[in-house]
Amino acid sequence: MFFYEIYESEDDSSLGVTLAHDERIPPEDFLAAVEEARGRIIESYTEETLVEAIAIELERNHGFYPALDHRLVAAVRASSEEGETALIPLDVEAEAIAGPMDADERERDPDIQDAEDLLAGREPRAMRSAVVALDRSEDEAS
Repeated sequence: MFFYEIYESEDDSSLGVTLAHDERIPPEDFLAAVEEARGRIIESYTEETLVEAIAIELERNHGFYPALDHRLVAAVRASSEEGETALIPLDVEAEAIAGPMDADERERDPDIQDAEDLLAGREPRAMRSAVVALDRSEDEAS
């Protein structure tokens, strides 16, 4: 199994999707497949993000297996402490533990919320990926 990633970057945050394939595909061929998929779906995709739409198109036409959040079956938080390794609640269960969200929270971009939670030292939602480039002013750095 070989792994590939695609990222969407419209501003300072990059959202990514990891894909797997049974065969090793040269990077240039992977880029060509991504560009081809993007061209087919760019005007009509209905998924939440461009990278998710491209990943689904690559699955459909090139045999990739995208690792998408809605396909996550189980997540485990591993701990070096005995008895602390446990399942992480997903989706509805996670909201039940964290408490209900108000209307403003539901409208916010979940990936941006994760980045803000990480910066504030809060625990982000389970098993979400966000790659964020951070530029801090000198005042904030100290």
